[in-house]
Amino acid sequence: MKSLSGGIDIGSESHHVIIMDDTGEVLYDRKVAHQFSEFHKVIGEFKGIEEREQGVIAFAIEGKNGYGAPFDRILIENGFKLYNVDNLKLRRFRDVFGSEWRNDRRDAKMLAKMLRLKDHMDAQEEKAFIAVEKPSAVHEKLRILSRHQQSLIDEKVRIQSRLRKRLLEVCPDILEHGDTNSKKLLQLLKKYPDFSRYKKITLGALLKIETIGKKTAVSILEGLRNIQYVEELTGIYKALISSYCHRILELKEEIKMLDRELEEAGQKSAEVMQLKSIKGVGTKLSSRLAGEIGDIRRFNRESQLAVYCGVACIDDDSGKSKRTKAVYKANRICKATMIEIAGCTIRYVQESKTYYEKKRAEGKKHNHALRCLARQLIKVIFKMLTENREYIYKEELKKAA
Repeated sequence: MKSLSGGIDIGSESHHVIIMDDTGEVLYDRKVAHQFSEFHKVIGEFKGIEEREQGVIAFAIEGKNGYGAPFDRILIENGFKLYNVDNLKLRRFRDVFGSEWRNDRRDAKMLAKMLRLKDHMDAQEEKAFIAVEKPSAVHEKLRILSRHQQSLIDEKVRIQSRLRKRLLEVCPDILEHGDTNSKKLLQLLKKYPDFSRYKKITLGALLKIETIGKKTAVSILEGLRNIQYVEELTGIYKALISSYCHRILELKEEIKMLDRELEEAGQKSAEVMQLKSIKGVGTKLSSRLAGEIGDIRRFNRESQLAVYCGVACIDDDSGKSKRTKAVYKANRICKATMIEIAGCTIRYVQESKTYYEKKRAEGKKHNHALRCLARQLIKVIFKMLTENREYIYKEELKKAA
């Protein structure tokens, strides 16, 4: 059967689809609205083309998920082959075969043209096209929940920074009673965002505040009554402080709720349970990494997983110049998670601590040493997941011997 190549330029409201045969003749060229009715309609048209041309259509997209969902999922469920194109190689292809002008139609055409050359562009070591497959229900749930939780954590950190800045401007002494992550301080500021009321605050009023007990109330009462602040700003800032505290406390509860959901989902994932066997790696980190990696069988070697996670050292040599460079196409969430895992294992795993101290002794800075450790941990994690086993500590190996 003939091979037919399709290119889909993804947009937020519509997607441009072009299909061409092996001679480069365009068989299909239209814009598809981002609606289920349109998706099901074009699926019928695609199958009609396959029947008419006696061929099989494969599609190339630039970046999966995002605005491409659920169109990409529907294509896979209907038996079409879908490839995610390496962004760097697509950019180089556009530079060579493109033109000064561009639009959605031309981008879709470039993707289709590039897919026609798939057999020539894909190498054993590195592939320009990555087959997109439907993930397992557990991995998909872990990925969606962990990404959402991370977005909430990022939002919480931003609001805490803003709250701290406002407090430093109007009443810096209040931070002596806790930081902007302290529930006690947040509940106090939520109840009393106006510092002018602190002069008359009573022990009974403090005891009515959630999370503040008698011991804490007695210890902070005198300090609150004598606290200094900028009188001109307290009336202006009280609404902002109250709003920030409400939102931070809400986010804390949402994050905690997602922790429970991730814990529940993680119980059904062998990969999460295996990653949690590494001391210092909890539910958040293991769920996030397992969700992003998906099926470990996608990676033939641990070096491929290292590149995907952004902790590999890529050679960038030229003549006598010997250099390395950062990975362009890394999964940023995986990279951040691996660096965080490396930082956690230093405190709990002796082998990690020894390796980290060795790199520091070589003159490497903290972040560089963490990246080196993360690269070594990739080897361990790849072996654990491919062999379907938990982390083995040296003490356990000695006992077994």
